[in-house]
Amino acid sequence: MRAYLGIDGGGTRTRSLLVSETGDILGRAVAGPSNVQQVSMETLRGNLQMLLDQTFTSLPDDIEYISSCFGLAGAASAKNKDEIRDILVSLTPVPSESPILTSDAHIALIGALANRPGLMLIAGTGSICLGRDAEGLTHRTGGWGPSYDDLGSGSWIGKQAMQMTFQESDGRRPTGPWQRNVLKRLRCASIEELLCKVKTGEISNPHVAALAPMVMQLAQAGVGAADDILNRAVEELIRAVTVTHRKSKLGDAPLVLVGGLLEKSELFRERLSTALQATEPKIQIQKSLMSPIVGAVVVACKKSNDGLPKELEKALTAELAG
Repeated sequence: MRAYLGIDGGGTRTRSLLVSETGDILGRAVAGPSNVQQVSMETLRGNLQMLLDQTFTSLPDDIEYISSCFGLAGAASAKNKDEIRDILVSLTPVPSESPILTSDAHIALIGALANRPGLMLIAGTGSICLGRDAEGLTHRTGGWGPSYDDLGSGSWIGKQAMQMTFQESDGRRPTGPWQRNVLKRLRCASIEELLCKVKTGEISNPHVAALAPMVMQLAQAGVGAADDILNRAVEELIRAVTVTHRKSKLGDAPLVLVGGLLEKSELFRERLSTALQATEPKIQIQKSLMSPIVGAVVVACKKSNDGLPKELEKALTAELAG
């Protein structure tokens, strides 16, 4: 009997789901991070080994073949993909096809759209828009990292708040809420301490991105500059969606919104939805159809069989509902 293994690996945790071709859930587990750009190969191997040891604890004797998909953060641009694949090959306890190595964003796209054409906008700490065309090809816009891109993301919004803070400090802006609030959020006693922590890396991109909720609060309190920042963020994200829509050559298209910035802030999501409806009426926002981990199982199954058995499809639908 065949089985399909899906792995969803990020910077915080990694999850697994093992499903038989008849739709039985054979195993699942959670382990530490597997962002291949942030952890060493030794840590990656250790976390994945722990994950799969737990996943395969009760593996039935009649499982003869496993097809697997590893959706790992940072994998799309990793230089050492062959080394990573070698690690993946060594972890499965039974004969299997060569493991599929892809990004966590890719399996999120497949899951969100249930393997159908459409668009997915991710806006959290970073930002990227992905599109899947009628031939199944993936198109991307943005997501080039916080230093030069990720426009409209949490880190981008946080950087605008940092700029306001430094400008307010040296008098380029009138005294307002920025310096006071940013120093408090980042636990700094002075602007000099803030600058020092930024230069030494003690304040990093995730810390800056965590300023985004503060900007939302200031906008709701009527601070015009904060409102302007959010409007610019919405414009950048819609531009990414529009470009991806054009690249994907889609007419009417579903769009799934993913990421903390869009999922946790009703204010920001409503602004984006309203602006998108006005500028791109052919794009309709919908809920995610499947989770990323289910998307990974679908990719593994499609690679192996080029189709989903009905029993497996039912099981994956139930897994999503669960």
